[in-house]
Amino acid sequence: MINLNQNNTYPIMPFLRSGFRVFFMAAGLASVVSMLLWGVFFHTSILTSHINSTIWHAHEMIFAYTMAVIVGFLLTAVKNWTGMQTLCGKPLLALFLLWVLARFLPFIPNKYLIFQAIIDVSFLLLAFVAITYPIVKTKQWQHISIVAKLLLMTIAHSLFYLGLLGIVEQGATWGLYLGFYLVLSLILMMTRRLIPFFIERGLGFDYELKNSKFLDLSSLILLVIFIPIEVFFNTPISAVLALVLLLIHSIRLMRWYHAKIWTKSLLWGLYVAYVFLILGFGFKGLSHFITLPPNLDIHSFAFGMGLITIGMMSRVSLGHTGNDVFNPPKKLNLIFILLSLSFVFRVIFPVLNMTYYHEWILIAQALWISAFMGFLLIYTPLFFKPRTDGQFG
Repeated sequence: MINLNQNNTYPIMPFLRSGFRVFFMAAGLASVVSMLLWGVFFHTSILTSHINSTIWHAHEMIFAYTMAVIVGFLLTAVKNWTGMQTLCGKPLLALFLLWVLARFLPFIPNKYLIFQAIIDVSFLLLAFVAITYPIVKTKQWQHISIVAKLLLMTIAHSLFYLGLLGIVEQGATWGLYLGFYLVLSLILMMTRRLIPFFIERGLGFDYELKNSKFLDLSSLILLVIFIPIEVFFNTPISAVLALVLLLIHSIRLMRWYHAKIWTKSLLWGLYVAYVFLILGFGFKGLSHFITLPPNLDIHSFAFGMGLITIGMMSRVSLGHTGNDVFNPPKKLNLIFILLSLSFVFRVIFPVLNMTYYHEWILIAQALWISAFMGFLLIYTPLFFKPRTDGQFG
């Protein structure tokens, strides 16, 4: 419980009052800086000290950017779910500094890799404990699947470093892909709950959007089967499963559609992001039957994750700083358009013409960076200001 002092103010500075403030800003910075560095690495063939730039890029987008978003979101959401105060003040700052330190370690000599592994994995492990404790303490067992996914993310991250350290031969690859698809599964699970709810609230519906139990159950079971097959075996079975998942999620998305979503940036952004995720399953399935440019499925998933996380950060940041989520900054439309155009240049244009492949990637990188710079310019001031309604958080 946070108490007021004699001056009727909170003893903790606004920036450290809630996980979303710290880690959404961290995610935005990580996205911009890591993409800038990836642009340098990709176009100049510069390598990091002990892992090649492609592995570094994948690792930072999965375990630095995306996990910062997820940790920030869950530290905030778990407080609402359980009524228990999650990390704030100095403990939150310590967790943040651990995350920051891990971002610099890949660039020091290889002999210190074990220290990087311990610090980087410790961030995820401590975040797991901080998020899990209130859920278990209050017996909120309906959220246990989130706890399980966070635990598996920690295992995937450990597997990644066991691979880099030469202990597990395929560990680095397995860890990256397992982490990537676990993030995808977590996002799909949460968007299943949140997108229809946001559409109902945003458009003022007096009824609930229907969700088919059959679609929910079949998508869950098929994804649980798809992930290990794709990560550890990569057989034609995963391509078939991907095409079935494409169909299931397409039906679900059509059931949520309403023409008025295009009038609300925080609705159409999330909806289009889900389209990108679904296309990822399509590219994965088709790649087994026809020749496509490399990694289209991965990047389609990744852009879906990028757009859905920036949309979620935008909405959560407004709501938890006491601002009106139904009247978001108008510039969000531009941010979501920039990120959508980045998807077009990185995923669609290579399918049409590979002649300018490097140019498409360069433009996509510039658009991605511009979108997240826009996010930081709009929201960073909010992260350092108290809530407009005077509440703690």
